[in-house]
Formats: sequence, structure tokens, C-alpha cells
Amino acid sequence: MIDRRQKVLAQLEGGSRTWDELRALTKVSDEGLGFAIGELLDLRKIWTGQRGDERVYGIERRAGLVPRFAHSRRAGDLHV
Repeated sequence: MIDRRQKVLAQLEGGSRTWDELRALTKVSDEGLGFAIGELLDLRKIWTGQRGDERVYGIERRAGLVPRFAHSRRAGDLHV
């Protein structure tokens, strides 16, 4: 089965889309779509912005972006 993140990315290849468009095209539940978008935003695979009154999502084209939290450390990682 195709990962829900891959479904979202595949639908964004043609250009930016709204939440409703992504939900209809991917046939992913609201909860699943929310998780997928959150993960893709954290990985910097997609961007989000406004088109009029609607939020839209698109594929990130800038190269060299580091995923969010890539440099954060967990408490157990600290060496004292």
C-alpha cells in the first residue's frame, strides 16, 4: 500500500492544492491527512501558504533545507 505521505506528494506534483482538494484526491481521512501534512512540513518536503482565504500546500523546491528538529537533542543524548 502506498504511504499517505507519498499520496499527498503525488497530488502536489501538479501544483499547489487546498486541504479539501488533497482529501478528495488522496482519499485519506482528515486525521491521516493531518498527520501526513505535519510530517511532510517537518521534513521540509512541502510548504504551506495562503491563496485568498484558503490555505494551500505545495512541494518544496528549494534545495538544501534541513528537516525541522534535525539539530534538536533529546535529554538522553546529552553527554555531561
